[in-house]
Amino acid sequence: MVDTRRLTTPPTRTRALVIGESLIDIVHDDRAGDGSAPLTTEYPGGSPMNASIGLVRQGIDVQFVTELGADQRGDRLEERLVREGVDLLIAPRAGSTATASAHLRGDGSAEYSFDLDWSLGCGEMPAHRPVEVLHFGSLAAAMNPCCSDLENAVRAARATATISYDPNIRPTHDTDPDAARARVERQARLADIVKASDEDLAYLYGDEPHAAIAQRWLDAGVALVVITRAADGALLMTADAVVDLPAYDVEVLDTIGAGDAMTAGLLAGLGTLGLLGADRREELRSIDERTLRAVGDWAQQTAALTIGRPGAEPPTSAETRDALLQTSSRSVAA
Repeated sequence: MVDTRRLTTPPTRTRALVIGESLIDIVHDDRAGDGSAPLTTEYPGGSPMNASIGLVRQGIDVQFVTELGADQRGDRLEERLVREGVDLLIAPRAGSTATASAHLRGDGSAEYSFDLDWSLGCGEMPAHRPVEVLHFGSLAAAMNPCCSDLENAVRAARATATISYDPNIRPTHDTDPDAARARVERQARLADIVKASDEDLAYLYGDEPHAAIAQRWLDAGVALVVITRAADGALLMTADAVVDLPAYDVEVLDTIGAGDAMTAGLLAGLGTLGLLGADRREELRSIDERTLRAVGDWAQQTAALTIGRPGAEPPTSAETRDALLQTSSRSVAA
């Protein structure tokens, strides 16, 4: 049995490779409701970039394969990534930096539209150091003509690394649900871990029960499925364990980057427990309910701290640990 007490100690150094887009989130917040013009703010973003920063803050060494524009926004993204300690693997900078326009709803959730191209990875991916986990998904995994080359890189990495996948569906980009569903099913079969949101699943599968979708992915070879459900918490499933976690009761400032923080916390928790790497694939597949709940709690707390902050600002492992210990202390006192 895995010793879950290790989650409260500083993490061991896990090495990760993340592949995907970096962009600027242009956030339009008109929740004041007084008829005034929306407050517009720009934040560094993009799901894979958010995950990279979240992983570094959780104590993981990260190499990040991405594209940056040859402009001031690209400068800002590069400065942010370097400052956070992310090891950048990029093509020569060119063109304009990608953007995502996010319009905040009353509950803090966001509706997105995108302006980006993705060509990195057409052909061979940049050389990288050996890693225990590779994380991919989002727009870079959906954009032709290069997604097949990305899939080939992921397929090759399975020999040494755990594969983590977040489809992160954006209906304004994935305008054909049937094509998106076929792609997600294909890419999920490459993964050991699939993290998807209830919004992803609603777009792809309509009203089909989440547990049925997760079970189908498990039957296809995925070891761990995590489905995030906003205020309804998260569902975690393996072949042998099912954990249904309630959401933390926190004030939601905005939800930008929450799913990426969940991914970072999830992979950090698994890495701390020594469950990442191709040689640990069977141990991950047979994770018991107690361990799954502990890892899920760590991931959910990481996401909960993020939604209480503007933009995608994930916590450090120390912040996650302290928040969990405080939550545990309050539960004991009650």
